[in-house]
Amino acid sequence: MVKKNKITVLVPTFNVAKIIRRCLKSADWADEILVVDSFSRDKTASIAHELGARVIRHEYIYSAKQKNWAIPRAKNEWVLLLDSDEVITIKLREEIKKLLESKDLDNYDGFGIPRPHYFLGQWLRWGGRYPLYNIRLFRKTCRYEDRDVHAHIILPKNRVKNLKGDILHYSDPTLSHFFSKFNRYTTYQANYMMKFAERKNEIEWKKFFTYYIYTKSVIKDYWYFLPLTPVLRFVYMYLFRFGFLDGRHGFLIAVLYSFQDYVSKTKYLELKGRKPAFRFLMQNFVKSLVARSGEQPKIIDRLEIVKQ
Repeated sequence: MVKKNKITVLVPTFNVAKIIRRCLKSADWADEILVVDSFSRDKTASIAHELGARVIRHEYIYSAKQKNWAIPRAKNEWVLLLDSDEVITIKLREEIKKLLESKDLDNYDGFGIPRPHYFLGQWLRWGGRYPLYNIRLFRKTCRYEDRDVHAHIILPKNRVKNLKGDILHYSDPTLSHFFSKFNRYTTYQANYMMKFAERKNEIEWKKFFTYYIYTKSVIKDYWYFLPLTPVLRFVYMYLFRFGFLDGRHGFLIAVLYSFQDYVSKTKYLELKGRKPAFRFLMQNFVKSLVARSGEQPKIIDRLEIVKQ
């Protein structure tokens, strides 16, 4: 009989008392639920305790750093990363439980899981939104890329297998919620662009053409430095990946993601000391648009990057 492997579900949180119950209840089958909280000011931590989670606290810098700090603190060898706005489906739960009792588990270090993206209450089937396989189930020895935003775990292709069950991603129930994150994410991206521009970067071309997860990582690094990235983003999502089949939701998400690219690059140019008149006006417009989004991340300057 194969010995059952144990699993920790790791959930990063900050002021998510309104949605954390749904997330944690979908993980109540795990051997451990570990919540790493960024000093929430609402009842997030107390609700997590109530539902049987172990809660640890750590100051948030950006997502990858927070996750990489928390992963070694899991009690079990296998970790399932779950964001607070996500829910594990029954199909995925049963698939993982069988996997933990299977000899097949020894052949892999990570498992890709598709995530249906719900935007304003609608599942986005097109636009390149599904299936997006992210390595969410992995060994405790794995770590995320050191990126300020949109970091992933990179593993050799032969050590990764994709699963069939989904993690439901309820990321943006309202436009207000989308814009509450907009300013933070574009600042994180601008900060990372500054770091990337300052360091020596080399591409492993063989790996680039043979392993899609590494390919995605490289494209993310260079994407924002390309000319006309907002236009390319819209064309890719709405036309090339058939986002128009999602109706007005598909059009809106393509426009918003394109605008997000534009603002990220504008903030990067501002960090470099370049302020073209039109871009500067657009940035001020965006800042006023999200002025009520709460605390914003600090924009690092060039000197801080050089010292790192």
